[in-house]
Amino acid sequence: MCGASTRTKGRRRQSRTRNSLAVTALKSNALERFIKAPAVDIAAALVFGPDAGLVRERAHAIAVNVVPDVNDPFNAIEFTDQDLKGDPAQLADEAAALSFLGGRRLIRVRTAGDGAFEAAKRLIDGVDGGHVKSNALVVIEAGDLAKTSRLRRLFDAAKHAVSIACYEDKPEDLAALAVAMAAKEGLKFETDALEFAVSLLGADRGISRSELEKLILFVGPAETDRSTITICADDVRACLVDSEDEALHEAAAAALNGDARALAASLRRLSAGGASEVGLVRALQREVTRLSFAQNAIADGASPRDAMQKLRPPVFYGDQRAFSQRLKVWSRARLAAASDMLLEAEAGAKATGAPGRAIVERAALRLAALAGDRGER
Repeated sequence: MCGASTRTKGRRRQSRTRNSLAVTALKSNALERFIKAPAVDIAAALVFGPDAGLVRERAHAIAVNVVPDVNDPFNAIEFTDQDLKGDPAQLADEAAALSFLGGRRLIRVRTAGDGAFEAAKRLIDGVDGGHVKSNALVVIEAGDLAKTSRLRRLFDAAKHAVSIACYEDKPEDLAALAVAMAAKEGLKFETDALEFAVSLLGADRGISRSELEKLILFVGPAETDRSTITICADDVRACLVDSEDEALHEAAAAALNGDARALAASLRRLSAGGASEVGLVRALQREVTRLSFAQNAIADGASPRDAMQKLRPPVFYGDQRAFSQRLKVWSRARLAAASDMLLEAEAGAKATGAPGRAIVERAALRLAALAGDRGER
């Protein structure tokens, strides 16, 4: 009985091992561990996804933890699709080659779609089959791959390879990135400033990191003999907000708030600054679309606060009260009418010889009048 129990436990352990090898899509903690210390039994890593900046960042982070110098010609080599097209076997050959200086080598492949599939298949089939011993880690950088991609399916089925998906950052991811980058320089975000900064960042990790670096440089790192410096909303506005974009946002907010006086002042500033009428109509359409999205979420049972948080980017907390008031004024029927009005204004403004600015400004003033009408909605 004891022997039978031991054999059963052994089979279970083997099963768990096989299952762990089959799970090759790294996420969360396993992903962080692999980036910091790429496992020696892994021959290749596929880094792919729609966020090109994050693909580059993760591939580079893996690379520098394989070799100290990614430009070292003895320990690092790079291929493109064109390099591998004529001789797919050279990837496996390079992976099996020993380093002159000892240690593990790095091979980077930049590919589009399934361009590196044949070369990657020869390598992975050889390593998984036991007739190729890899002395390198192959890091393949790809774009957005569908689940049906041959390259992605190859890595998903491999025993000695991993795949790393890089999807667009969520607000919480951007917030964590901002906090971590600021902390390295002895800086700390005020709560409203962090929300504001996140609302201005985009979906590409590389661009987001660049914008945050610009903000940190603007504020300046904390001195070693001083306490932590806080980043406030005014710092974010001064550094990251384009003055014309801010003026367009103010004009759109004034129109939808029903504040004709503030709208008139905004329109004068935009005209003096040379802002285009198309930019204004797009700003108005963007605000109408965000209100429509929130109203649809409320119709599906969400609270106004939850509806605002579902927006991408979410409503900056300093604007939430005003946005809530707009939700009380702008019903779905009114928003549909506003959308039609703005489409008509955009078409009119683009017509040859039409007074585009006058057409769009009149539409903005009509929106303000409609918002000010508390009658039938």
